[in-house]
Amino acid sequence: TEAVVSTQSTGYPGLFKCMFRTGPDKRTLSREDHHSMGPEKRLTQEYILCIDVFIEEDLQYLAYGTVDGNIHMQVSSSHGSLWQAMYDWEGPISAVKIFKVKGLVCLIGACMVEQVILFTDININNKLSNKIVLPESTLFDSVTCVNIMDIDYDGDSEILIGTYGRMFLVYKLHLSDGNLVPYIVYRRQYNSPIYGICYSDITDDGIHEIIVLTFNGIHVLQRCLKSAQQYIQKLLDSTVAIKIKCPFQTEHFSNSYASTPEY
Repeated sequence: TEAVVSTQSTGYPGLFKCMFRTGPDKRTLSREDHHSMGPEKRLTQEYILCIDVFIEEDLQYLAYGTVDGNIHMQVSSSHGSLWQAMYDWEGPISAVKIFKVKGLVCLIGACMVEQVILFTDININNKLSNKIVLPESTLFDSVTCVNIMDIDYDGDSEILIGTYGRMFLVYKLHLSDGNLVPYIVYRRQYNSPIYGICYSDITDDGIHEIIVLTFNGIHVLQRCLKSAQQYIQKLLDSTVAIKIKCPFQTEHFSNSYASTPEY
């Protein structure tokens, strides 16, 4: 496991300041300065705003967005760099996330002044050529945050985005004729801009909650325990995959939502 730190304040735009690697005992971290990280880690002369790393078997996918509006993708293996690609936007990049869904490696990118784009089936042949605009992603001001998580326990990740226009959106991805098609399964508007989305079991009940961070407080979307119990029981009783609705639709919540007090 690697954790990467980049900075704009050291006089090295586009460089990783340092990298922390997990030690053999999985409990310690060792630091590597950018000078020892090889040429593939020395990225660009642009200032980096966001970065994400995805590792699958021997392949490492690295994506980063810059203040100049570029998304860079680098793919490497233990033998070195394999290929690179870039996508140019008109404004600063606010978020990048790499994930795998329905057997395809994908990249989600968000621009502060444009739409959210899903790059699908990323490989050495397609690179960043297959792209889809997420519906309604341009209607609610700048997209400030993106997260990828499986909120309905069907084995496939959903896309969650938050906007400066106070809107929280959840997208599912449907595979049609070999192509991924995104569609909205849930939306909610808050009273203030959203700047963060997390997914964690903060209530210690064994079921993860969605935590939405806004400028005026923290909101927790908690699944109805009765609905979760029924779903788990169906999984235990069935030998086939069960497809259900998104658990964060209103009817799956007790009192619709559980929210922490705003601070």
